[in-house]
Amino acid sequence: MSRREAMIRFEQRFALLREVIAGYRIQLQKMEQEVVELFATNQLSAISACMSERQRIVSLMNRLEQFVRKWESGADTGITHEPKREHLNT
Repeated sequence: MSRREAMIRFEQRFALLREVIAGYRIQLQKMEQEVVELFATNQLSAISACMSERQRIVSLMNRLEQFVRKWESGADTGITHEPKREHLNT
């Protein structure tokens, strides 16, 4: 695998993580509407469960965003194992 191919795959992983984060944002918006509906029908236990799930998703989403910010900014340097493999080709 060339260095360029490795970098493209690396960038694709960050794009996938951003899609996952966007999916979580959509899920949170749906949950907000669900809580309003549950509140209207006075389903307090269901609201509590929904809010616990929301907290779990927000925490996970924040950790993923932090991971992407931290490692994507370092993607310029690249991660490659090719220099270690060069001796195998001689």
